Amino acid sequence: MLADRQRAYAGEVPSETRSRPANGGASSHRGWLTRLLHRPPPPTVGLVLSGGRSGAFFELGALHYLYEKVGIAPSVITGTSTGSILATLLAQADDHAGQRRILGDIERLSQSLRQHSDMLTELAWYAELQKLMPAWQKTLTAPPAPHNDSRTITLPSLGLRSRRRGNNGKEEVAGGATIKLPGFDRSPVLDMLSMIWTVRRSGTNIDTLLHGARRERSMFQPGPIFDVLLNPGVLDPERLAQSRTQLRIAVVALESGELRYVTEAGGLVDRENRPIPTDAPLSVVNTVLASCAIPGLLPPVRLGEEHYIDGGTRESAPVQVAMTHLGVDRCYAVIAMPRGLARESSYADKDMLSIVLRSAAGIMADEILLNDVARARAAGAIVIAPEVNLIDVLGVDPGLLSISMDYGYVRAAEACQGATRDQERLTRDVVEMRRQIWTTENSIFRPNSGTDGVRPYGQPDLAALKRQLRDLVAQMPADRLPSGAGHWLRGWESHPYQITEPPSWTEDDARSRP
Repeated sequence: MLADRQRAYAGEVPSETRSRPANGGASSHRGWLTRLLHRPPPPTVGLVLSGGRSGAFFELGALHYLYEKVGIAPSVITGTSTGSILATLLAQADDHAGQRRILGDIERLSQSLRQHSDMLTELAWYAELQKLMPAWQKTLTAPPAPHNDSRTITLPSLGLRSRRRGNNGKEEVAGGATIKLPGFDRSPVLDMLSMIWTVRRSGTNIDTLLHGARRERSMFQPGPIFDVLLNPGVLDPERLAQSRTQLRIAVVALESGELRYVTEAGGLVDRENRPIPTDAPLSVVNTVLASCAIPGLLPPVRLGEEHYIDGGTRESAPVQVAMTHLGVDRCYAVIAMPRGLARESSYADKDMLSIVLRSAAGIMADEILLNDVARARAAGAIVIAPEVNLIDVLGVDPGLLSISMDYGYVRAAEACQGATRDQERLTRDVVEMRRQIWTTENSIFRPNSGTDGVRPYGQPDLAALKRQLRDLVAQMPADRLPSGAGHWLRGWESHPYQITEPPSWTEDDARSRP
């Protein structure tokens, strides 16, 4: 029946109709035509890609599963922030094969992301500020020294006299005012001045620092990975405009504060998908840069008459526009970052900057994500999201990116096949174990770690960790593992440096160890 239905959509006659007797052919044909005309059309498939910085590698892993195993061919794609890059590139094609080829190109090109500066490049003024940060932090957080007693000073009366009652009851004339000052530890200030003097003598450009702090609008500029993925050989605006895939990239205008979307043709629409007039089509490259412009980290981007920033400041995952206004029936929402925040220590003595960052970049951003995921689930979307946070806001490491990509693949399989809570906990354990192995390898082999050349069977015992990983992976359904899962057990995790020593274990060796 499925084959007949597919042929029917293609205009072919089902096999059961062709086998009927000739004397009932006309009636049978009319009945088949009636059924075909009343048959509902194929569902409109949508793909939603959230923001999440380096969490884009989790999205890449999830997309690999969706295209390879599920065979999706979304005709509607929406994205925010880093998800906007993937969404825009995929929307250049309007069939499964074309989108799958583009995904393969993205996976290949993304391997050039090796360190933090590949994603975000420090501006000159911020680089200078970084040199002074240790002294500033020490000064601002230093408490008053308990061993310093309070001091008093007497200000001159400046010719004014005041009268007061003395201890003996007689009236006295006061010649000045006495002020009590708190004790203060001068050492942090001296340290800071010493640091500034040292940095100044070493060539720090204070003029660059002060000028940038006044004039620049961010701490970073887009790194080389943006040039790699957004160059004309990879992203073709004309090809995108001609594609039948509908695209919506979320951006937020600073002047109006409104959430808006840019379309595949460079048009601008509001959150209800109503057109907003523009003088000319908007640049798709600038649109992606605007959607990625996390306030403070990257500068706003002008699109038309306003300046735009990261769409995630209002909507982390643009599900509503896809399912409510673009007619998506079956939606796959890939969320790059986990919900919830890790508990931190007491904020009783934290400074203002720490409070602002925790509130805005932490709590408020998490609330937006919670609401977007809740809306997606309520609308019936298949939500693919991590439960482990592998990479922080500025963190980039090939090993963690590789683990994140494999994690996305497994989580997509779990979301599509239906996983129990026990199976999800097992996946978390595998991811945490791989991160522990990656950390252990770093402690042994990282250049300048002081332990170069130490064999991996001492302290700690990598073979023991590999045995634990082997036992965990053995419990996972084989059809939910990416094709490279065997390397988790046999080789090193990825690193920005080369480990020249060959792994001295095999699965049999590990199994035979006590």
